[in-house]
Amino acid sequence: MESDINLYNCVIVDLAYYDNEKHITVSVNTKDDGFEMSCEVDGIGFSLCGEYYFETFQLLRDRLLELGYGIKCNGSRINAIQSGMFGYSEKIYIVSMGNQALNKDLCSIWDHADIKDFPSTKEQKMFAEQWYKSIDNKNR
Repeated sequence: MESDINLYNCVIVDLAYYDNEKHITVSVNTKDDGFEMSCEVDGIGFSLCGEYYFETFQLLRDRLLELGYGIKCNGSRINAIQSGMFGYSEKIYIVSMGNQALNKDLCSIWDHADIKDFPSTKEQKMFAEQWYKSIDNKNR
């Protein structure tokens, strides 16, 4: 498979001063063994690699959080879940407790989201576990 690069223009917000937004470009390089995402913030360039698309996004998002920035896109929502069948794509579901993910809940990680809370991957995974349990309990 040849390398394929896509660019996404995103808004990040300084978590110390929520009204201070910046625009960045995230480069997503699709490789034979997964994905590489890179960007530059305040003159600091970095690149992160992962096997699955959302997993790689989460690494990028967590690095931005370490630098004091939240990225305003759907992938940063606490209730963003990626199905295994979309593991190699930018598609995610935005879910709610007790409700199965439906086609209407499908969107791109990179679509802008006007959000104020920026969870870490750990917090996102905790939500996902609770969501899975809420579905399981509803189906009993």
